[in-house]
Amino acid sequence: DLSALHNLEILDLSGNCPRCYNAPYPCIPCPKSTIEIHSKAFYSLKNLRILRLHSNSIQSIPSSWFKNTRNLKKLDLSQNFLIKEIGDAQFLKFTPSLVELDLSFNFELKMYSPSLNLSKSFSSLSNLETLRLRGYVFKELREGNLDPLLSLRNLTILDLGTNFIKVADLSVFKKFPALKLIDLSVNKISPSSGESNFYGFCSNPRI
Repeated sequence: DLSALHNLEILDLSGNCPRCYNAPYPCIPCPKSTIEIHSKAFYSLKNLRILRLHSNSIQSIPSSWFKNTRNLKKLDLSQNFLIKEIGDAQFLKFTPSLVELDLSFNFELKMYSPSLNLSKSFSSLSNLETLRLRGYVFKELREGNLDPLLSLRNLTILDLGTNFIKVADLSVFKKFPALKLIDLSVNKISPSSGESNFYGFCSNPRI
């Protein structure tokens, strides 16, 4: 029960129900396959600035978690199972103060998504500076994939590393003049063997 912790600023609940797939340590799956967090667990934490929930096998994020945490600056939701949630993400409408959001390594097992699917709710994160989306695992970075981020004028770091991207339309980044760092490391992007394309790179899109 966190209801009496009105002055709490940092809460770390990470690693209580880790993804065991490819875990670099002995790992026993949770009895119910995910951590259980009450819908109003964080309701009294009005001063919360940093919340870490990585490695808990979370499959969905209820908006009720964030209805009273308007001062939240950093949110770590990496290493869960949130690929579907990333495409909906209604909870983001309740986190307007977020500066850093980590959604890395939320890929579905044995799934290679055709492209990146971001919820329109990302557009509500007007203060966001850093977005990490490593390990979503998708084939192509297409025109329009990043449109929900277009209104984020403070976004300076976009991390798309370790996604096994084969085809990338690099012209999508022209719309983000504020970006200072774009991480496309550990993908499968390479110059096309066909006609050169100034705006894009690919390995073999037919694979």
